[in-house]
Amino acid sequence: MDKKMANTRLYQAGITIAVAFSVLLSVCLAQAQTKPYQLIDGFDIATEGALLLLGLSWLTLVLQARPDGNVTRLLIVGLLGYSLGCYMDLLDEFFINSSLPGWFSWLEKLPTPIGLLTLTLGLWLWREEQKTVNEQLRTREQFFRQHQLVDRVTKIYDSRAIRQQLNLLIKREENLGLVMLDIDNFAKVNQQQGFKEGDILLTNIAQLLASQLRSQDLVCRYAGDSFIVLLPKASAAFNQSMADELKQAICGLNCQASCAVFHYQNNQSDTKLNASQLIAELTSEMDKVKQARVMSKVS
Repeated sequence: MDKKMANTRLYQAGITIAVAFSVLLSVCLAQAQTKPYQLIDGFDIATEGALLLLGLSWLTLVLQARPDGNVTRLLIVGLLGYSLGCYMDLLDEFFINSSLPGWFSWLEKLPTPIGLLTLTLGLWLWREEQKTVNEQLRTREQFFRQHQLVDRVTKIYDSRAIRQQLNLLIKREENLGLVMLDIDNFAKVNQQQGFKEGDILLTNIAQLLASQLRSQDLVCRYAGDSFIVLLPKASAAFNQSMADELKQAICGLNCQASCAVFHYQNNQSDTKLNASQLIAELTSEMDKVKQARVMSKVS
């Protein structure tokens, strides 16, 4: 989430809390009688004050960590309601209830249950959202976490990870497909818009590719502006279809990609290839694709 947006949301939430709390305190100061010092329970003040601080700290964490959306709004409203209820309970420790307006006592009972119900709904939807996120993470991580193999820019795995997974699949004698996607004219993006924008584009492409794959598939940044997608247990037809879909998806980011596909029938091969040889075959296919494109332009 953009830092400027997060600061704006914190500022808006802070104003909302300050206004609500100030109005309630003003009503109490104007119309209510304060309790005698002997009737004030310090322990109750400490516990209810701690609950208020916890609610406000949770609200701050949500505002800083969550992107904007319906789930985030439900969480914010729920925590605002809970915090407001804690604040009203805290005011009870300083003012005599009987001296407060009748509507205040009625209103006091609403914020906490409404806030908790709203918060519960937000948490339930967050759970459903997290299931989708976890599926995407499984696609990226291929069920293993080796952060030394993560590409610094795109946050997906690099070429070392694709070799490691290829060698594992070869030992299992599984059929597999490899798709290489090479972003066309990427150097112009760096030249015209700067390297920062180029890195953002690569990251967006990586996230887009990861979101399009099955849970057992793996996408890695191979080198520069090239990506390799590993498709275990896939037929030649499926490999080609997936390659076409990924190439079309990249077009949605206002860029084009050259695409090469290599299908490996592991159980039918007399000579077992290793990961480096498979990637070499895929790279050779990409060279043919680029040469064919150059020849078509010349003709």
